[in-house]
Amino acid sequence: MEKSTIKKHHIKMENHYFKNINQIKFEGKESDNPLAFKFYDAEKKVMGKSMREHFKFAMAYWHSMNDNGADPFGRLTNHYPWNQEK
Repeated sequence: MEKSTIKKHHIKMENHYFKNINQIKFEGKESDNPLAFKFYDAEKKVMGKSMREHFKFAMAYWHSMNDNGADPFGRLTNHYPWNQEK
């Protein structure tokens, strides 16, 4: 089998960029904290599942299973050898 020529780019977010930022937490819609979730509460149950469970794969499914990875925000993101633009 031929080795793939697909190049993947990984960006590592170093801790020193966010050293003064604590983990973002749910504070409710009345919060005036710009770094707080107003509506997303990871532990809140919706139809028997936590919000964390519902949203776990929201982006992963779209970008992994939408053929070439294109979305409303830009062009294709998965550059497969069999699907190259000419």
